[in-house]
Amino acid sequence: MSGVRDTAAASSLSRWWAAKSQTERRTAGGFAVFVALVAGWSALWLPLVNDLAALRAEAPRSRAALAEAHRMADEIAGLARTPRTAAASDPRALLDRSLAAAELRSAVTQFEWQDGRARVVFAAVDFARLVAGLEALQRESGLAIVDATLTARVEPGTVRAELVLAR
Repeated sequence: MSGVRDTAAASSLSRWWAAKSQTERRTAGGFAVFVALVAGWSALWLPLVNDLAALRAEAPRSRAALAEAHRMADEIAGLARTPRTAAASDPRALLDRSLAAAELRSAVTQFEWQDGRARVVFAAVDFARLVAGLEALQRESGLAIVDATLTARVEPGTVRAELVLAR
């Protein structure tokens, strides 16, 4: 039944079109082209322009994040290539020297060795200095954190740190 309606609609449309003059047909065709251009402009061109502007605004942040990722990857690769010559030395002496070099030795409140592991407690230590010292310790002596408990203190930037270090 719908096929009959489609042919009836098509025939009524073609009768309407045939009844129009050449000027009316040109005007209707021009209007159809104009509507198609406006629809294409609003459906395709405007979203593309908006997305391009958003991408240009995001580009500096993306470049900075990519540069930071490259820097970190280079640093990791450098650490992997760094020979661990100090690993053969006495870990107790290395730990003591590293703590002194990072100016953390005076902040140590408890220091114990048991089963090849060092348990170091800092009652109050600057967090940034602790992190830098632990990074240097791992790089130089191969001692790394096995277990850590950090508790924030009232003083800004300081923590109570209980660390267990081992190779």
